[in-house]
Amino acid sequence: MVDFGVFGLVVYFNMPDHPMRIGEIGNGNLYSLMAYFHLFWGLLLADGILTQYLIIIPLWNKAVHGGANSRWIIGACIALVCVLFAGALSYIIWLPEQGYDPLISFWWYMTEIQAVYWLINFAVLYLLDVKKIGAPSKPAEPEMATE
Repeated sequence: MVDFGVFGLVVYFNMPDHPMRIGEIGNGNLYSLMAYFHLFWGLLLADGILTQYLIIIPLWNKAVHGGANSRWIIGACIALVCVLFAGALSYIIWLPEQGYDPLISFWWYMTEIQAVYWLINFAVLYLLDVKKIGAPSKPAEPEMATE
């Protein structure tokens, strides 16, 4: 929700300068992605909530309860997914007549977005877990029997 809100604010504050219309989608630039977000935010929100509960929470639980090796494997898989999905999305919106520089630039940018998303997501989950668990309480001292 934090990432979704931040990107929503970025889109909202850019709307006066760049109109968010359906015709803007597919132009191969950042504003086309922002127009997509503006027009389909409800679907993206539903998708984000489902992703959180079906993928991210189970991965978090496995990382918390697993060992260092488990965390390493999860991190490597997340990095691979970030790079592959960013590459696929970049390739879909890339215009070949512009050359390879925009493809690689947008691929790197999309990878950064996803990596920051995962870092913020896991940081928030960590803070929620720490708050839920809280500080260890002191054991209660037995009361003395009074006559």
